[in-house]
Amino acid sequence: MNTLSGDNSEKKPLDQLVGAAVKNDRTLAGLTLAELSTKSSISTAMISKIERGQVSASLTTLNALANAIGVPIINFFADTVEFADVSFVAAGEGVSVRRMGSSFGHDYKMIGRAASKHIGFESFMVTLEKPLNPRPFYQHRGIEFIYMIEGSMSYRCGEETYALNPGDSLSFESTSPHGVITLKTSKVSYLTVASKAQVAD
Repeated sequence: MNTLSGDNSEKKPLDQLVGAAVKNDRTLAGLTLAELSTKSSISTAMISKIERGQVSASLTTLNALANAIGVPIINFFADTVEFADVSFVAAGEGVSVRRMGSSFGHDYKMIGRAASKHIGFESFMVTLEKPLNPRPFYQHRGIEFIYMIEGSMSYRCGEETYALNPGDSLSFESTSPHGVITLKTSKVSYLTVASKAQVAD
């Protein structure tokens, strides 16, 4: 009888799993150790030790790193569980989070996430209203999908600008500079799904 036993390799210690996840998310966000240190107020030496699994980081420290990277702290523990990663969010619910650049008014509501050893994704519902403050363009590893639900906006992807209206979608490699340029209506809502490859040790 066949069984789903996975590989027989010994599971890494918790500190190494958490450290690898911190390094993975930092790398995907395009942050150097020094940049993450500045954003989180955690020393580069401590972050380096955490990423190599040499120390047991406190929840306070991990939360500071998660906030600086722009990911939920639960990301750091995704590989510490044995079961498959599944999430369900009922209609109208979700977790309100702020990503990098939140000082520019970029507020998201996370409605789902899942990750395996090799790939993961996060999905967000985004609602923006006029006036729209100036905001940065984003670049990070992975692939993104946007689906317009309400309103109209101009969105930059690479060197091109796209007019997005309800029902329109946009798929692109996230290494291209991307982000909202202007809102053409007083309110805009859209779904965005970002996938990313898990970085190996």
